[in-house]
Amino acid sequence: MAVTPAAHSSHASRSITLDSEDRVRVPRSAAYSAALLRISLGLVYLWAFLSQAFGISYSNTAGDIPGQKTSYGWHFSINADNGWVSSGFAHSPTAGYVDKTHGPLAFIPQDLSTGLDDLFWMAAIGGLGIALTLGILMNIAGIGGFLLNVILWFATFPPSSNPIVDGTHTIYALVLLLLMFLHAGNKWGFGRWWSSLTPRFLH
Repeated sequence: MAVTPAAHSSHASRSITLDSEDRVRVPRSAAYSAALLRISLGLVYLWAFLSQAFGISYSNTAGDIPGQKTSYGWHFSINADNGWVSSGFAHSPTAGYVDKTHGPLAFIPQDLSTGLDDLFWMAAIGGLGIALTLGILMNIAGIGGFLLNVILWFATFPPSSNPIVDGTHTIYALVLLLLMFLHAGNKWGFGRWWSSLTPRFLH
């Protein structure tokens, strides 16, 4: 069935080009969904960094005392001794995880010193949080985030809740690649601006 010029024009008006070479064209709804997915995942990583760096705990409930009504809301507490930065780097955010690794890639975190594990981990989640939330450095975030999550996936392989798929790290690894290939940082992000100011290896 031939597509008339009017139909093609109508279809084009409902789609968005996400890359500068006009190769990635998606429906507007897909572009909005990719942008929301990118920002949401960025906030997940950003919160993980802030929480582990400064010992911030969050709960949506308070008053968990028998006989008292539970209240729901945003409840935060801070214990500086549990933060990587706030403890003066005395508290390790990775030690508990590394002790439980047993898979074929477990040697990667196990062979590094605790200090390097902590540094690489905090730099990775902080960098992913900033890159995804702002829509910059998407190629680095996509490839680096994919490799990070693959290492985490196979450092504790086989997974505990599924014989093959690690529900969190498998999905995050593939989503990060998808967001990179879609140029998702260019919708509701600073991707185009960042790309215009930086060399290609920093895109």
